[in-house]
Amino acid sequence: MLDAILGWDVGGANIKMARVDGESRRAAVVERPFPLWREFSRLPAVLAALAEDGVGHVSGACQTPAWHAPLMAVTMTAELADCFATKREGVGFVVGAFETAFPAAALWIYGVDGRFRSGDEARQRPHDVAAANWMASATLVARAVPDALFIDVGSTTTDIIPIVGGRVVAEGCSDPARLRSGELVYTGSLRTPVCAVVRSVPLGGANCRVAAEHFAVTADVYRWRGEIADRDYTCETPDGRGTGRSDAGARLARMLCADRETLADAEISAIANHIALAQTRQIAQAIRQVIRRLGAAAPRGAVVAGSGAFLARAAATTLRLTTRDLAAELGDAAARAAPAAAVALLLSDLKSTLE
Repeated sequence: MLDAILGWDVGGANIKMARVDGESRRAAVVERPFPLWREFSRLPAVLAALAEDGVGHVSGACQTPAWHAPLMAVTMTAELADCFATKREGVGFVVGAFETAFPAAALWIYGVDGRFRSGDEARQRPHDVAAANWMASATLVARAVPDALFIDVGSTTTDIIPIVGGRVVAEGCSDPARLRSGELVYTGSLRTPVCAVVRSVPLGGANCRVAAEHFAVTADVYRWRGEIADRDYTCETPDGRGTGRSDAGARLARMLCADRETLADAEISAIANHIALAQTRQIAQAIRQVIRRLGAAAPRGAVVAGSGAFLARAAATTLRLTTRDLAAELGDAAARAAPAAAVALLLSDLKSTLE
């Protein structure tokens, strides 16, 4: 018998791993920021270290005989990292990294059609497994909530996935199609540059243009506003300084080519509030696009998840959608890493056929 199932969501900036044991429907989660584009050659070592942090010794390379090789379920968005010339190259690299890190593991890659594939199959049809993490999460949600908009706001992107009659009814499967349909919005609660959210902010009773520079990110907005704590600021800071509220405020001031000596706290708060509202409206606009396409079949409730679940909730509320938190079903950690937990749980349901 296999001891555990490990679910992985490998992104270009973060790696998340969920472990499911036995008949448990709760997933234990570990995650780690990892700038893949900058040090992609370290991916096998990072995967092995993360697995050891989460479950002790699990890899086939480990000398602990008590561990059987676990089943591993993998979904990814890392193939989009610009260290790869094509998504085909990226998928192949990620699959190869798992095979290097866990040579004895039974590896299954999740696809946008809801099927698991072997590593070789994933290499042969890379576009079927590229950026399929949203389908894993939405498929799991659909089993518990047959009619809902699943809104997952992560550190970098937002997924808005319609579920009707217990089925995922997304219009797009590829990233370009999903961007076009409103089901993918490239905005998140941590890593999004402020200048990608707004062009101007209020200052001195007028609008002031912001610098088109990587001076501040949305993590600074929500750290200043108190919606995230230091431990939640998991991305790199733009200036290399700390993640505390004062440092976050200084970065926001710099967006106006100012600093903490020239802007009062109240002015920085007004700036942060304006950016937060603009980002909420951006997400709400995409939700509205998805609802408009569905017409009368559009669900009137939303299931929210991700590190930016508070943003998802705010956007859904502006459209008068009822909301429920995926954390109530999976726990806080698993809801923040929904795709990793989802592929582990989905593979768990198929476990008897794969052993």
